[in-house]
Amino acid sequence: MDKMKLQEIFPIGTKYSAYRDRTDKNWEKDFSNMQKCGMDTVRVHATWGTIEANEGEFDFTYYDNIISAALKYGLKVIFTMYLVCAPEWVYEKYPDSRYVSAGGNVWTPHQQADAATGGWPGLCLDSEPHRGAIAGFLKAITEHYKGNTDIIAFDIWHEPTEEPSQQYYQNDWRELIYCYCDHTKEKFRKWLVKKYGTLESLNEVWTRQYQNWSQVQPPKSVGMYTDWLDWKHFRADAQADAMKFLSETIKKYDKDRYTVVHTAIYETGHPVVTSNDHFKLADVTDMIGSSMYDSVNPEITAFVCDLLRSVTNNGPYWIGETGTGAGPMFVFVGERTEDSFCFSLPISGKTIKRQTWGQIARGAKGILFWGWRPELSTVETISLGFTERNGDWTERCDALKEFTDVFRKYKSKLAYAMAPESEVAILYNMDSIFIEGLVSLGTSGSCMIRKQNRFYKDSLAFMGCYKLCMQNLMQPDFINAEKVLSGELEKYKLLLIPYGISITQELAAVLRIYVKNGGKIISDGMLGYFTDKAWGAEVCPPGDLDEVFGLDVKSDYCVINEQNLVIEDHEYHNVAKVIAEHIKVRENAEVFGKFDNNKPAAIANSYGKGKTAYVGTLFFANAMWNYSGDTNKVFCKLLEKVKYCPKAKLCGPESGQLVEVRILEGKDEAFLFLINHDEKGARVELSVPMEGYLQIIDIMTDEKKSVQEGNVSIRDFLQPEEVKVFMLNKVS
Repeated sequence: MDKMKLQEIFPIGTKYSAYRDRTDKNWEKDFSNMQKCGMDTVRVHATWGTIEANEGEFDFTYYDNIISAALKYGLKVIFTMYLVCAPEWVYEKYPDSRYVSAGGNVWTPHQQADAATGGWPGLCLDSEPHRGAIAGFLKAITEHYKGNTDIIAFDIWHEPTEEPSQQYYQNDWRELIYCYCDHTKEKFRKWLVKKYGTLESLNEVWTRQYQNWSQVQPPKSVGMYTDWLDWKHFRADAQADAMKFLSETIKKYDKDRYTVVHTAIYETGHPVVTSNDHFKLADVTDMIGSSMYDSVNPEITAFVCDLLRSVTNNGPYWIGETGTGAGPMFVFVGERTEDSFCFSLPISGKTIKRQTWGQIARGAKGILFWGWRPELSTVETISLGFTERNGDWTERCDALKEFTDVFRKYKSKLAYAMAPESEVAILYNMDSIFIEGLVSLGTSGSCMIRKQNRFYKDSLAFMGCYKLCMQNLMQPDFINAEKVLSGELEKYKLLLIPYGISITQELAAVLRIYVKNGGKIISDGMLGYFTDKAWGAEVCPPGDLDEVFGLDVKSDYCVINEQNLVIEDHEYHNVAKVIAEHIKVRENAEVFGKFDNNKPAAIANSYGKGKTAYVGTLFFANAMWNYSGDTNKVFCKLLEKVKYCPKAKLCGPESGQLVEVRILEGKDEAFLFLINHDEKGARVELSVPMEGYLQIIDIMTDEKKSVQEGNVSIRDFLQPEEVKVFMLNKVS
């Protein structure tokens, strides 16, 4: 299939599922207004239970009708395969395929927020008999709509995860971890056989005394990390395998049907509960995407966008869902709403424009909103939509129209404009993510996530590290351990390691060679506390990285809340968090920062042709938790110590203001985005070296001017949350 064609489609649309009200009474009004807003796509949930209520009997009447109604207004359709709304007969026919929690609970069919037709959470996809039933449904719907070009794609799984883990208000972590049915256990054993070969090898790593494979069970309590790490990597593989099965089944019956998948909201997924490895999911369908709802912390949406772009090797991705605002059901009295759920706040039209342009600026090639009308019948009542509850037009509709009026003029060029090659990578190591999930679960006893005071140091560190990149006009890629081991690290000048608590000997060897050959690494604390087999490292950092960084991290440390760092006689306030490590510095390394107790905190080192910098605290996590101008100044010091300088320069915004600069490059043109994420206006002076372009056009106003000597210079004032987009042409 020509995936480039899917990229060219670039849908702008919305979820439109009526749940309980499955009549057509609102279709004419809603589809007409969608068209007026500039939308071209509706995403409709194809619920298995309503289509195949009786085994082998399929009723597509509702879906045939909604396609016809949408087409009258120029709207294409994406079907989401809602297998989590399973028919009742499936539960009865395959009782051994029902989800089983770590606590032993066996699921019977329920309703859930976006599964109001019942049958939730479906059955376990590790079950081959259950897969056979799913294949029958997918065969029927695929063949029914075969050749229908008014359907853009089949979204094969709505936010893939172990579905019962998406329960609302569940506090028992054992009821959020799945699945422990016999089908899953047997697949896990086969996975272990493939990895270890013999039971003796497994016993050695797990420190067990199994006599036969049938005795091997997945972990249900937190004691050792080794078995959990295997279990989580197995779940990630199983998740990807399930998505591959769904996609291949559809293509078996229609080789020309595009398949897509979008993952759940990153920042609400505990690493023990969820098992999505975006790198493994990237290639199982024609397009990967994610849900994104955070309008409070722009670095979160930005981080996930660049993660998706990275897993596709700087390729296209979709925003599978993005918010139009949520309602008061999620607001907790006495607490700031953003501390509880990122989607608790209503969203204005200007925020919708900022977020949408921002997602496009980071390489998204499709935007699907959630949703058109507010929800009226589920736990998510009353979330906002573009319209009022009765479907009337709002200022959010005005904002969408303002966006699409400009976007449509440049859609064909934006569809093929991609991010320029990056010089900077952030290490995204699933071992560290999974181990942190276990550490945080063991200390908190909860899988619930809170925005500001959550326990998950890996997520905070990734987002804080990314925020610092945004502040310094760096467009980083994310690189996982497998890509590092395959040699892809060599194309980057700088590697950032936020909260790299797991570093195997094999990974350490590659990092050492990278620095020796001229690479640069910046890491914050706890680097390589865990190494091979999820065991604690005897020397930290492990694998000769102590020589690379010029230091040993000793086992004793200080627990801190927030602490200052003194760097070259200047005090930077509240930039250290959680721990102050006890660091023994090698003879030739440079101590350029100290804790309040005058102990070494920041160390720079030269190794071979390369350079490293290390901060012995959770600096990157603190950058998300407690960002300030001082945080950014310390990061700039780290960049200075490894002699890395970002190419673009931006002056004007006040300390703490976030004005983002993004670039996309096409064949004969480029797009430059200036995004003010602040609620205050910002005066900006931007200088970006961009060779070969002769003309710059403000696509909002059509104002043109020349580019001088390969350097783009812009002086402007950005209103609160304003986005400016400039197109650069290579010809006059």
